[in-house]
Amino acid sequence: MVLSARALPAGSRADSLQRLLSASRPDTSRVQLLIEMAWERTDDNPLVGVEYGQRGLRLARRLQYPVGECRALLMLGWAFMRTGNYTTAIQTQVQARRLAESIGYAGGIIHADNALGYAHLEQGSQRLSLRYFRRAIALAEKQHNVVLLTPILGNIGRAHLELGQPDSAWYFTWRGYQLDLQQHDMHSEIGDLSILGDIAARRQQPNQAQYFYQQTIVRAVGMPVSYATSRAYLGLARLARAQQQPAVALRYAQQALAAGQAGSYAKGVFEASDYLADLYATQGNSTDAYRFLRAAAATRDSLFSRARMSQVQALSFSEELHQQELAEQGERAAAQRRQNMLLLALAGLVGTAGFGYLLISRRHLRREVEFVQERQRLERRYSEDILDAEQKERRRVGADLHDSVGQLLSAAKMTLSALQHQLRLTEIAHKDLFANTLEMLDEAVREVRSISHKLVPNALTRHGLAKAVGSLLGRLTLAPSCLQARLEVAGLEEQRLDSTLENILFRMVQELVHNVTKHAQASEITVQLLATPQQVRIVVADNGQGFRQQQSPVAAGIGLRNVESRVAYLNGQLQITSAPGQGTSVVLDIPLRPVPMPAAASSRA
Repeated sequence: MVLSARALPAGSRADSLQRLLSASRPDTSRVQLLIEMAWERTDDNPLVGVEYGQRGLRLARRLQYPVGECRALLMLGWAFMRTGNYTTAIQTQVQARRLAESIGYAGGIIHADNALGYAHLEQGSQRLSLRYFRRAIALAEKQHNVVLLTPILGNIGRAHLELGQPDSAWYFTWRGYQLDLQQHDMHSEIGDLSILGDIAARRQQPNQAQYFYQQTIVRAVGMPVSYATSRAYLGLARLARAQQQPAVALRYAQQALAAGQAGSYAKGVFEASDYLADLYATQGNSTDAYRFLRAAAATRDSLFSRARMSQVQALSFSEELHQQELAEQGERAAAQRRQNMLLLALAGLVGTAGFGYLLISRRHLRREVEFVQERQRLERRYSEDILDAEQKERRRVGADLHDSVGQLLSAAKMTLSALQHQLRLTEIAHKDLFANTLEMLDEAVREVRSISHKLVPNALTRHGLAKAVGSLLGRLTLAPSCLQARLEVAGLEEQRLDSTLENILFRMVQELVHNVTKHAQASEITVQLLATPQQVRIVVADNGQGFRQQQSPVAAGIGLRNVESRVAYLNGQLQITSAPGQGTSVVLDIPLRPVPMPAAASSRA
């Protein structure tokens, strides 16, 4: 359960909205239609939902319609969340909440807090999610807004369930379910029914769990909620298996798979396929077990493909947010100039207005300065939250690659090996085919492990920046290009930097080294990490083809712009020196305050 929505036939409503949209004028009514269309498509195709949400956002900004702009941002946040792009989803919801606060839009604040809580809940941060949900509930109750309160209670119940607190989970979810019935909110009702089934199953109440799962399936007929029906069928399959009814469990698992496929719910297809593979493996049916393992792997690939497409959309959307930030900075600068002119005017009137007027003006100015300082502090904390969310997302994706895809590939290899022994192949061509297949699976396992380690370098977490950069350069020397890499370290042997700072510095070095390997056509690369108590200097130099100083390297691509923005965030300096045929040198000077390495961490190293 995520947002509140009334019961309407899914297909007919989308068609009706599309007809209204095609006949509408470019005014505030079209903004509302685009937002509603984005919500309708988010259930079955979140990428299309993102497109409609962006169209609504652009039109709202062009019309200077702040409420529509806030609602479009909220809808985009949910659409990005359905694609698995939690970093952009959180960034978008924070932007929506700031706008809602500035225009006094209480409903937007409640929606944003609920969405932020849900995003953190999806990533496993249950306690942090509860902080956002409770803040949303407090404002909804203060506003006496039962419609917005209804879907939040089930989210709180799910958070308590994942924390291992089934009694609290039951209390909040049951309250939410009663409000669902009062408000005729079928989307929220169906989601709450599936959660109540999960709670009953956790409390070892199989009959009650079966009742709620079956009610979920009955109420979901004709509704675009394949995620709920797929989960309900899978819950029934687990109950049947626990009751030693393998045939019934198999039938329910197949229905869960069919429900996920019918609604294009990739996560449900993956979970159902994986569960069916486990059921068949338990029964000794290795052929069907392998078939569903392959289906689960294919679905996982589609999930990653959808995530990559979402990232492409998020890049352009992030650029829009950046341009909006620049516009706001311009407005603040203009306001500051007006303030300075006012101060000059006030200074000219000091002689006639008297000391008392001057004192009042100084107090007013001090409040303005304090406000600007507080705004800057909040913006910096917001940037830190975004970087932390990005790192968490990298860890999550790396873990999913290693634990899910890697395990599936290993299982597939074991199954093939077993099949090879059972078939007792005699023809050389068949043996070679099996050997090549096993070799390709080994290569896939190594590739998945390599990607997961690149996303979250183990050396960076355990040993710090110097070891992580050394490991990065060590892999270069093993590559087919045979690029000679050298690392020079000074001042980092006995100390560790702040973990967030180390992560930012490593990503910048990683991007610069990637540019060298991709564009420089170099045979040698040197990386220097030189730390003092005041700053750390990073130098990345190569003997490649270079470029003219008047030109930006690699046409100022996204990677270099990311390096420049991170240097600016750290209040550092970036200097690039290059000439055609004479290689390139990039120097980063970052001010810092070193943090001594704890004794426990040193002993583990």
